[in-house]
Amino acid sequence: MDNLVNYFKTRFPLQNIEPLVDVFSFIKKLNKGAFLIQPGQQANFLAYINKGTLRVYFINEKGEEITTWFSFKDMFVTDLLAYYKETPATFFVEAIEDCELFLVQKYQLEQLFLTYPEYSKFGRKFAENGMITVMERMVTLQTKSAEERYKELLEQPHFMQKIPLKYLATYLGITDTSLSRIRRNYLKS
Repeated sequence: MDNLVNYFKTRFPLQNIEPLVDVFSFIKKLNKGAFLIQPGQQANFLAYINKGTLRVYFINEKGEEITTWFSFKDMFVTDLLAYYKETPATFFVEAIEDCELFLVQKYQLEQLFLTYPEYSKFGRKFAENGMITVMERMVTLQTKSAEERYKELLEQPHFMQKIPLKYLATYLGITDTSLSRIRRNYLKS
């Protein structure tokens, strides 16, 4: 819980964060390979990652897994489409290492925002950051080569240390073979 407290203290330094921390009261532990969310389920909650790493992905019409995002310690995760549209999930959210999460139900956050309007900034910033992330990712996939996307990942050591190469390949939008070739060429240069 200390990580969550520190997270909110840095974002709300002059406010009492106890009500905000208190709504994240449900602790969920996931073993590596377990799912937080699967398609068809309700994703009417937000999870703070106290420990571990999760992968967000979907399966395309060819039956291939396409990784859209990774979430690490001190980040939040959910199926954003299902959360905001209040529809069944379309994404898998899978633990790629053992995880400990603090969960809050959407209705609890909404009630908190009504009771403590100063915390609605958290909800707004979460939505804004999600939108920015999606837009940046879309632009990167459309405008940069696989080699450029790989070099950008190298600047984020947590990706390279924690994520298996087969997941990195789908995140980059390439095959395992292409990723191996890019890595080999990068090491040569």
